[in-house]
Amino acid sequence: MNVSRRFFIGGLASALAISPRRIFSAAPGMFSGGKPTLSFGVLSDVHVSFKKGGEVLADSYNTDTLIKAFEWFRDNGADAVVIAGDMAHWGFVGELQAVANAWFRVFPNDKAPDGRHVERVFVFGNHDWSTYSRSKKIIEDKKRCESNLLQTNPRKWWDKIFGEEWTPFFEKNVNGYLFEGAHWCNGWCKGANEQFTRGLREYYESRKAAINPSLPFFHVQHPHPKGTVHGKGVWGQDDGISTEILSAYPNAITFSGHSHTSLTDERSIWQGTFTAIGCGSLRDVSLNIATGREPVPGGAENGKTPKGPDFALYDARKTMKLPDRMNCRQGQMVRVYGDRIVFSRREFLTGISLGNDLVMPLPAAESKPFEFASRAAKALAPEFPAGAKLSVMRSAAITRGAKKSQRRKVDVWKLSIPAASAVRSARAVRYEITASTPGKPDQKFVLVPEGLRFGLEDPRATARSPMTIACDRLPGENLTFTVHAVSCWDKVSRPISVSCTQKD
Repeated sequence: MNVSRRFFIGGLASALAISPRRIFSAAPGMFSGGKPTLSFGVLSDVHVSFKKGGEVLADSYNTDTLIKAFEWFRDNGADAVVIAGDMAHWGFVGELQAVANAWFRVFPNDKAPDGRHVERVFVFGNHDWSTYSRSKKIIEDKKRCESNLLQTNPRKWWDKIFGEEWTPFFEKNVNGYLFEGAHWCNGWCKGANEQFTRGLREYYESRKAAINPSLPFFHVQHPHPKGTVHGKGVWGQDDGISTEILSAYPNAITFSGHSHTSLTDERSIWQGTFTAIGCGSLRDVSLNIATGREPVPGGAENGKTPKGPDFALYDARKTMKLPDRMNCRQGQMVRVYGDRIVFSRREFLTGISLGNDLVMPLPAAESKPFEFASRAAKALAPEFPAGAKLSVMRSAAITRGAKKSQRRKVDVWKLSIPAASAVRSARAVRYEITASTPGKPDQKFVLVPEGLRFGLEDPRATARSPMTIACDRLPGENLTFTVHAVSCWDKVSRPISVSCTQKD
């Protein structure tokens, strides 16, 4: 099947309109062969960081994984690489220079070994725009610190480091496809309603004649466009300005990071008035994936407790450590063909795929494939495998909250929760645990499975999840623990349970 580029472009509006049942891994012979017309790598939240003193990169924040990612993109034919912000963790010139050094090591003179030009589509995030009030933790001397901050003179440093002009907004053309970049250049982050830039509306007004709304183009910014990827409750959305502007362009495809939310969240791709793609994080991946359910007071047992005096009691009594967020580092490759767009997601420490390629066939006349409401309506609940058992035993642990001198050793119930992996298309983003005893109020807890961040081919994705609860937090002597698995679409599994007694 030979499809001209004109046919591809004209058909993209209908191509981005495929029923949820058509999101699948490509079957042999189903699509036409040939090479993609455009391939590009996508990263976000690289967070290269200096140690205190501002001269040496921190061991866990160096460029080793970034180089691996660049090499994978290079070896898989990338025509461009997107980084959707937060390259320099403290906003220092030397941190961005380290990113550039990694780039030019893999792409000397912006070229791959076969001679093809590989375009950089890099934008600033809030960390790249750090000020002295934050970065003095690394360089205390104010004059020296400020002289090394990118935000004090971004045009000077961008030109010196990358050899190109820095402007708050920019456009690049790669193989006939437009990339529109919007730098973060307006203060520190708030976690919600991010007013990360000024002049976005005016920029798109100026580009109105050049951007044909019937043609596909790619918009890159750091915060998520409000109300798109990862659901309404995700941390780090903008103030709605990009959503409003891009809604006039049905074939706009956005790439954003900031929240560090895992690419294994099914909502990392959203489609409404345009298409939005979450970028995950190359440095550390969050476990705090929101669902539509009411949050349990105090948050997940293995998650951060919200700040404030109302929550202090919960954290002081928790016995689970916060998980290692830095053992998962994600990115993706996007390939555009005449009859499909393919998204390949990858974890770069192991080199293991995060799941089947997501394929949007082109052209089509069905409903939009990544529209949330229809996907949620058809989504299956995660389920525990047949015969899976919830186990429990007595143990001891140290409370994690409060000051070190106030931590104490306590008796705990240690649960072992089997992975709810019986339905491969329905991942559990949280386990809800109820501890009950006759005549007393139930106690409810939440655990986020660490394996959620990994593809199902990674053993961690199907491993059991340990959980500990201090005995003095539980309702009585004769206990029944009941566990439900919940998906990102708020679909709830059948329960598994186990009974025990506090006297055991």
